[in-house]
Amino acid sequence: MKKLVLGALLVAAASSTACSPAPTDAVITARWKFEHFSGGTVGGDDPCPPGFTTTSIHSKPWDPINNVTFGTEIIDKFNCSAKIGTTDPLDGIFLVWVQIESDTGSTVYAQSERNYIDTIDGDVTLDFPLLDNAGFFFLTWDLADATRGNAPITCEQAGITKAGSVETHATLVGTTALLTDKFTCNHYYGTTEPLPVGTYTVSVDVDDGTGSIGTAPALTNEHITAPNGLTDLGHITIPVTP
Repeated sequence: MKKLVLGALLVAAASSTACSPAPTDAVITARWKFEHFSGGTVGGDDPCPPGFTTTSIHSKPWDPINNVTFGTEIIDKFNCSAKIGTTDPLDGIFLVWVQIESDTGSTVYAQSERNYIDTIDGDVTLDFPLLDNAGFFFLTWDLADATRGNAPITCEQAGITKAGSVETHATLVGTTALLTDKFTCNHYYGTTEPLPVGTYTVSVDVDDGTGSIGTAPALTNEHITAPNGLTDLGHITIPVTP
């Protein structure tokens, strides 16, 4: 009888441990707002678009070694009109965004920009503006050492300090308008500031703080769409000469 009781206690203890939150668990609270882009500024707080009653928070696992997403998205759904939602506990490193969609999820109004989250840092609140007349470019990158047969190289090995950056230069086709965004090199991903709707040629380079040390081949015919279009430029390898 004692053996049966002990066995039951061990099973209960194991079950309790399995259900306990991991020490690095955290929740993500997302707030979304429908705004308008004009003259380089963003403003407004419009209601949810008609027919789009659901907001889903997407958390996609991020591989910090290979600098890419992997695995299955974790999705939490909320009423769009609430304009706020908190995920179930998550554990790991994620890219997080919101998506505005119909009740069934079959039609998407817009996706937000991506945010990098490591749950070891604790609970976090993110704000996601959703623009009715502008969009963004999203990209991930790696560096290649042009002096060593384009062997992989980290930002640190390339000598990129806090003064340096990865930069996108987006030129609206048919104009001379050049829009530049700068990103922390060792984040290995970035989302631009809002861009007007149109077709762009995009250049991506690495700056060590004194000047460019390498540029990837130009990307042509890249489209910014609205509402809040998020155009993925893909994973870009940038050859550098440290």
